[in-house]
Amino acid sequence: MFKRVLIVEDHQNTSISVRKTLTDLGINGIEYNYYCDDALMLVKKSINDEQPFDLIITDLYFDEDHRPQQICDGAALTTAIKQVQPYIKVLVFSAEKKTAIIDALFKQTGIN
Repeated sequence: MFKRVLIVEDHQNTSISVRKTLTDLGINGIEYNYYCDDALMLVKKSINDEQPFDLIITDLYFDEDHRPQQICDGAALTTAIKQVQPYIKVLVFSAEKKTAIIDALFKQTGIN
């Protein structure tokens, strides 16, 4: 069972729903963030604190807002996280209906 989970989602309603589902499954070590750059920082901090996350749940797409980001989507975030914690489990979700688009994004990053 997963003990520490990080949710990365820029839409509050979706983030709340995912957190509720995880809580209902008995997972209590849940953190969330709305920005990919901040999420990567949290992953690095968790490793330094010797309390790494077991699972990352991220959206595929993130809307641009007032805060510029270096990492702008879930595929790039997954790549960056895997560089610092290679064996972490990652769950990526999206409202994207075209699987070819999703496949292409992940082929670009080299992640299956």
